[in-house]
Amino acid sequence: MMMTKKVFELWLIWQNVETRQRYHIGRLKFKDGLFTFNYETKGYRRKLAEVMDHGYLPHLAFPDIYGKYTSRTLFGPFSRRLPDPRRPDYKELMEGLGLTVNSTELDVLRSTGGLLATDSYEFVEPILVENNHFSFDLFIAGWRYYDGESVIGDLKVDNPVIFALDLENPEDDKAVKIYSADNVVLGYIPAFYSEWIFEAIERDWFYHAKIDQVHQRALPHRKVSINVQGMMTPYVGIEDVFKRKEKLQMVEFV
Repeated sequence: MMMTKKVFELWLIWQNVETRQRYHIGRLKFKDGLFTFNYETKGYRRKLAEVMDHGYLPHLAFPDIYGKYTSRTLFGPFSRRLPDPRRPDYKELMEGLGLTVNSTELDVLRSTGGLLATDSYEFVEPILVENNHFSFDLFIAGWRYYDGESVIGDLKVDNPVIFALDLENPEDDKAVKIYSADNVVLGYIPAFYSEWIFEAIERDWFYHAKIDQVHQRALPHRKVSINVQGMMTPYVGIEDVFKRKEKLQMVEFV
């Protein structure tokens, strides 16, 4: 069931620093030597439309929310989020991320998130769908509020994790909680992914989730990443999923 992972697209996420909620607001793609960026104008839940209803203003470098921006080089506001290759420890930094000095800019943005202390933007990996199979990596959300820190030393790469619906969650009606194999609450699926996993559990799709990376010194919401591989039930097509009222509109097909 393993899929070939090729990162040609990343989602741009923006966090409301007051509510701590994150929203999928845009897509950065690279194809045929050209970078493109556009806002995520389809759908509402955890997308640009919802966050603009709460006062979000477009990035100053990308003021047209309906436009498609193109460039032969990575856009300046995004390239400044990359570690400087001139750093004396650059090779060691890349190795610590599971990358090499020849990794692409999108590879580096995916691994680091492109995080800056001066704003609340972040890049994450899209959900990849090939035929009926899907795959994506995610970082555990809400880490600081649950019990993961007490067991982080025991979490190992390839350890399984368990997903469970949290139907009583007042912040997200599609909330999915993450447990370790020992039934310790680690946190939640990030809200911009949770509807997909909610569907997977509700529809009884086959999937497997395991720990992909552990970074004990990272920021709380980037300490532990999870890899999810799954398969939609053969008699349920992706078009059927998209007919739901909220419309996922969040998958990059390969």
